[in-house]
Amino acid sequence: MKKLLLILLLVGFITGVNGQTYLIENFNTGTMPPAGWTIDGYAAQWSINSGNSAGGIAPEAMFTYTQAIGTTRLISPTVDLTGLESITLEYRHFLDNYLASAYTLGIATRSGGNAWNTVLEIVPTGDIGPELKSMLIDNDDVGQSDFQFCFFINGNFYNLDYYYIDDIWLYIPVDLDAGLVAITTPDFIAEPAEISATVKNFGLNVITDLELSYQIDGGDAITTNLSGLELEFGESQHIVLDGMLDVPIGSYELQINIVNVNGTPDMDPSNDMLQKTVNKISYSVAHRPALEEFTSSTCGPCASFNAQFVPWCNTHEDEITLVKYQMNWPGNGDPYYTAEGGVRRNQYGVSWVPWTNLDGTYTDNNMGSINTMFQNSLTELGLVKVVGSHTLTGTVMDINVNIIPFTNMTNAKVYIVVFEYLTTQNATSNGETEFEHVMMKMVPNASGTSVNFEDRMPFNITETVDLAGTNVEEWDDLGVAVIVQDLASLYIYQSDYSLEDANYSNQAQLSEIMMDGTLLEGFDPDTYEYIITLPEGTTEVPEITVQTQNGEAFAIVVPANVLPGATTVDVFAEDGATKLTYTIQFDVDTDISESLVQAVRIYPNPSKGMVFISGADNATVTVYNTAGVVMAKYNQLPNGIIDLSRFDNGMYLLNIVIDNQTVLNKKINILK
Repeated sequence: MKKLLLILLLVGFITGVNGQTYLIENFNTGTMPPAGWTIDGYAAQWSINSGNSAGGIAPEAMFTYTQAIGTTRLISPTVDLTGLESITLEYRHFLDNYLASAYTLGIATRSGGNAWNTVLEIVPTGDIGPELKSMLIDNDDVGQSDFQFCFFINGNFYNLDYYYIDDIWLYIPVDLDAGLVAITTPDFIAEPAEISATVKNFGLNVITDLELSYQIDGGDAITTNLSGLELEFGESQHIVLDGMLDVPIGSYELQINIVNVNGTPDMDPSNDMLQKTVNKISYSVAHRPALEEFTSSTCGPCASFNAQFVPWCNTHEDEITLVKYQMNWPGNGDPYYTAEGGVRRNQYGVSWVPWTNLDGTYTDNNMGSINTMFQNSLTELGLVKVVGSHTLTGTVMDINVNIIPFTNMTNAKVYIVVFEYLTTQNATSNGETEFEHVMMKMVPNASGTSVNFEDRMPFNITETVDLAGTNVEEWDDLGVAVIVQDLASLYIYQSDYSLEDANYSNQAQLSEIMMDGTLLEGFDPDTYEYIITLPEGTTEVPEITVQTQNGEAFAIVVPANVLPGATTVDVFAEDGATKLTYTIQFDVDTDISESLVQAVRIYPNPSKGMVFISGADNATVTVYNTAGVVMAKYNQLPNGIIDLSRFDNGMYLLNIVIDNQTVLNKKINILK
């Protein structure tokens, strides 16, 4: 995928008007240095990273810290720039800083193998990026037949952690070239959302006007015109397009295109289109940030960090989920290290201690960064609800976890962590005498439980684990943390603690259903299906609001998308496992003769999938699910038979139209 993307970019550059690519390097061969490249100084510290820390597509180049002072250069092949006066260098990078002092990084050029001429020097004050950088080089080295450039790091290599580089392009820009850098509409939305993106000027001319369009699932293109811009070469701007992303629950492909730049077609169309999958979720709860610290009682910096970190965690103990993994290094290692902690360390690529992740992302062990990331995390949507309980009998713990997802999610992992709130017997050499939330056991193991979540379908995990032989000091001091994580990005969707000996209610009935503010006629808590016939000509779906009988239960109302259609109400009990669904089917009254209605027969009902329809020759049949989503459409009704066997068990609505006139809406139950 990465190779294909960069080939497309290369083709775009070469075929653009007055544009030409001279060098492109994406490190996808997996060798360091790549063919034609060389390394001057500390070559062993350069490697290929399998991640995408620089913001591109994996893999990428990586320089790793070492206890040394010097200069290292990653040097390009020679490039023939004869006759040129300037050239553009573009690349992605990310600096993972340790101490912002005593080192610099940047870019230098040379020709004829002579001395290096610095064209960019950065004095870090903290982390840098990930970001995409463009720079115009016009010194005396440009125009030579043996031009080279290098990425350099100079100074104390111990004061950085890692430096990542990716997607290096050396090219002549075209005059007019706007490019889409990112779609900034969130991946998950609960309400109508802005359609937004970041646009960058890759061309030589100032961009003053842009025409953009967007499409949702390949539908009609909606155009936005922006004027009064002043985007110089290399500058970026966040833009908001006209309209909102207002869609029913589900997954959608959002595509944004640059149509015109300064009133004319873009000279380089290769970067004019981006796509992104956006998920409209059915519900959300408060997001609870997860903090995971890798630490050791043999680590001096760990003690210094924990002197600030522990009080902060205590202040926010009701808002976070905290787990600490004791490591077996430096020194002789913490005696409470376990192999499961080592597996978790490898999952994150932890290279030193202390190392603290918030929601799966490294925090740089900086309390300012931690607090900022924490505040941002609180604004994230809680995509799942976690309800956990556990019971300890002797050394055996029974754990029951129910998870309610609010969108479809594949490739997820659920990690269950048994920890001890306070330990003292693992104190060794760094001066710390107490350690909080120390991991004792991961259940069933450090690999967690793989899950493909289905929207609003409770998922249960039940585990029994014998904790004999672990490092538990006080058996009445144990807790259980639950972490729901995306396996690919390592983003933590949600976290929470299990409650000991919890007794959750399984009451999931409603106490009332209101339609447009009035109690639904005939409502009964034990009746789960209702059919409402609306007046002829009704086009607006009635508003349904509900109340649950139990205050700890909650309900998700999913309105019908169209009429006729069904509004569903999923009610979840406090236990996170019990679910009841109420369905309000809306029909619309029509002026159709009774004889015509009686002439149309649908059988069998329930059906295993094959449905026969008689009395409806040349009809059009549209199949809706209970949420009002079109599942299938049949024109001319071939042979009077429709095949619904590929659909899941449940109720569906058949909307039958003869001669462009609605004849009837009929429910059909699929039961295989």
